[in-house]
Amino acid sequence: MGIGVSRAAVKLDTPQRPIVRGKFLFAGDTKLYVRGTTYGTFALDEHGRERHDAAVVDRDFAMMSANGLNAVRTYTVPSRDVLDAAQRHGLRVMVGLPWEQHVAFLDDASSAKRIELRVRDGVRREDIK
Repeated sequence: MGIGVSRAAVKLDTPQRPIVRGKFLFAGDTKLYVRGTTYGTFALDEHGRERHDAAVVDRDFAMMSANGLNAVRTYTVPSRDVLDAAQRHGLRVMVGLPWEQHVAFLDDASSAKRIELRVRDGVRREDIK
């Protein structure tokens, strides 16, 4: 028992980067209604990177798209193939970075700096370039 999903490429209705206008998100001039779910995390491989099966990710994203979702939120920086699969299926990705929760980071300049460095390191990761 499975869901029949077309393997045809899905194009984002509005490929522009979302921006905030008041209390809403917009992609270009189109109001963006986020309909999404979280995805991950995966077990780590011997190099400390998340391990996943590309075919399973592709199937998951195809089913998400076929059922009306338009966004996926990850808890960690996804690999390039996860991002490519999301794009193929018309899903936007909200990338999360692991960090300490419940920390008053604005009260401590060194905490804010460590968070900034972690974000920069996550964005520069070799496997997403």
